[in-house]
Amino acid sequence: MKTLKNLLFIIGFTGIMFSCSKVEQPGFDVLDLSGRNFKSHLIVNPGVFIVEPTGGDDTPAIKQAFIDATAFGPGSVVQLCEGEYHLGYLEVYDFYGSLRGAGKGKTVITAIGGIDIDALWAQHLMVCLIKFVGGDMNLSHFTIQTPPGKLSVGGPGMGHIYSLLNFSAFNAVYELGNENRSINVVIDNVHFKGQLLEGGPGYVQGYNCLIPVRAGFDCFNPYAWSAPPVPREKIDIKITSSEFDTFCYGLGFEGMKNSNVIIGEKNKGNIFSNFDCPGGVWESRDSKILIEGNTFNSKALCYGLQLDDYAYYPRLLKNEIPTKATLFNIQNNVFNLAHAYSALYLRNLRRNQYPGDIPVAFQVRNNEFNMTDGYKAIEGYRTQGMVIRNNKFSGNGDIAVYLGYNSIDGLVLGNNFSTTDLLTGAIYLVASTRNWTIVGGNIKDRVIDLGTDNIITGVNVSTSDIPLGQRISDNLPPMNRLMHW
Repeated sequence: MKTLKNLLFIIGFTGIMFSCSKVEQPGFDVLDLSGRNFKSHLIVNPGVFIVEPTGGDDTPAIKQAFIDATAFGPGSVVQLCEGEYHLGYLEVYDFYGSLRGAGKGKTVITAIGGIDIDALWAQHLMVCLIKFVGGDMNLSHFTIQTPPGKLSVGGPGMGHIYSLLNFSAFNAVYELGNENRSINVVIDNVHFKGQLLEGGPGYVQGYNCLIPVRAGFDCFNPYAWSAPPVPREKIDIKITSSEFDTFCYGLGFEGMKNSNVIIGEKNKGNIFSNFDCPGGVWESRDSKILIEGNTFNSKALCYGLQLDDYAYYPRLLKNEIPTKATLFNIQNNVFNLAHAYSALYLRNLRRNQYPGDIPVAFQVRNNEFNMTDGYKAIEGYRTQGMVIRNNKFSGNGDIAVYLGYNSIDGLVLGNNFSTTDLLTGAIYLVASTRNWTIVGGNIKDRVIDLGTDNIITGVNVSTSDIPLGQRISDNLPPMNRLMHW
């Protein structure tokens, strides 16, 4: 029986190669398609389910391929050939496998308009193009885009959709609130392209899709949720070597718990362009977030990448107390601010209402901030124990580092401000800041300190007459875990 299975697989796979000969096969590494060997699932030779573009609505064929791949078992592959696919609303549940194209710009998925907002809202679901609910998957080597014009009907009549891809562990109609569920996602070499839409959502411009990739609850309306609140979800997601262009937000990750998020890696970063805001990680708990190697291009009047625990959805999400620090490590990125408000926005607002909670841990290191008439490069609010070190700031603007309301016990170390022309100053500490240590960079005369118990010296630690070593050590908790992550 095993020999027969292998023979059938070889025959089938050979047929696939001929039927989809234009596809640049990125390699079928069936043992580790998503980076974790599918947990406890036994992996056999996977099925590869080919879908060729028809020139019409490809939604039924792609949907059937996912059904067949899911039925075949973990490790199966939905393979898209070279060409353009037209796709409408699609839901995929508990898929353990891969969706692969022939390459960015070669396999192109274009959204079909006419998605019925009212029908989805009636089920208390968000309005997204493709939804993956539960599972373990790898998506790679294709372009997904919106066409010009409106994509939806009904609802407020703006014509937009919320996201192109949405990932959740459960939703309003499937396993709602089941904390034993999770989803693991790897996205690699994918190009996301949106379109402007007059009258669509946005701060600066209107768009026909709000967010290209979103991870979090699929429950509508989160602001007026009337059912019992739901727990946050375990969502592990990794995005590398991808491009994001022309959306209101670049990414939107929210309502997560015990999750691992990787946005870019060294030499495998992502590029974000033409946004009102690069996006952010919001309202999550007990998670690790690595943001590395990316290029964020902020345009005029835009806002920075937001890493924020503000309670945006108190009616939908349970009030879950942190059991460990959520760790944000932002390193080796390039932030280009062209007449923008900020590049990086960090806030631990939960400390306002629950001062005894474990604080969020932020570390910002080895990044480049290139300002062209930018307002603030980094701004932090209510942070505790934040570390900002070895970053380079250049260009012209107002303030490089703004430490806002009730930011305490932080460290700014070894940053380079030498090529900046700043109207107000290199570092600005408001009156409620406390116990910051600012060392190096020869910026002692470029710091505005309105706070209390802050130490500012433009010299290096090794040449200082001030005993800074113990002060720096004292200011690292809860960051020392992050320092060695």
